[in-house]
Amino acid sequence: MTNVYFFKSNNIIRIFQELVKGPKLARDLAKVINTASKEIYPRIRRYIQKGWVQVQKVNNINVYSLSETAKKILQLQGSFEKIKEKAEKALGRKLDEDEVEVLRFFYELNGYVERSENETIAEQIYYALKMRINLSRITEILDEFTKARVLFAYRLKNGLILKVRLNKNLLL
Repeated sequence: MTNVYFFKSNNIIRIFQELVKGPKLARDLAKVINTASKEIYPRIRRYIQKGWVQVQKVNNINVYSLSETAKKILQLQGSFEKIKEKAEKALGRKLDEDEVEVLRFFYELNGYVERSENETIAEQIYYALKMRINLSRITEILDEFTKARVLFAYRLKNGLILKVRLNKNLLL
């Protein structure tokens, strides 16, 4: 589980890597990320709310484990081909070479890109792909992927895109 989607923090990645092995106490998870056990719940609360992590009380102690949904996501997360197939189904056609490269870019970057102060998301992709795909073509692909819900874009009211991420349903 080296390329984990959705996780912006290495500590959260390590916690999930530990939970993949089986149910754990907060103190066990705390050791993995070198923190106090009381810090574990606040760090994973959002994943509990999403239903990815389950909490069971045993003698007034929280035992954390992965839900079936999280297990499915983590199993599929290493399969670019399955993600590509689901993207093609969402678009209703086969992806061309440029589209595959843009999709792979998001896959390899853990599915999440933020606009920087100096570059748009399209420009970041353009430079990351070593200018192999025309910038206007990248913009077009991003628009198509967003309309087909392969990607989700977080926009300001003026239309400026701040963040783009892979649709998590591609991983289920």
